[in-house]
Amino acid sequence: MAQQKLKVSFKLFVLDIIGAMLAGFGLLGVVGEGGQVHPWLADPLHGAILLATGLGLMAWFMIDLLKRIRAQRQSRTNQPANERK
Repeated sequence: MAQQKLKVSFKLFVLDIIGAMLAGFGLLGVVGEGGQVHPWLADPLHGAILLATGLGLMAWFMIDLLKRIRAQRQSRTNQPANERK
């Protein structure tokens, strides 16, 4: 049985990478070390906002990816037996 490649939206992939960076900077701000990176991150509230935004973007990517996996599995199981080979 040949495996089909899962097509992922490039825009969502880029947003996932940006979300990871935002979450990293946000975590620095929440922990209290963000002031060394940028004065705006010295406030833990700003760090929490960045952390929540970054985690939201990464969750959006994962939910979209899981939807695509589910759709691909369902399309594979809905094929007649003679077309699966």
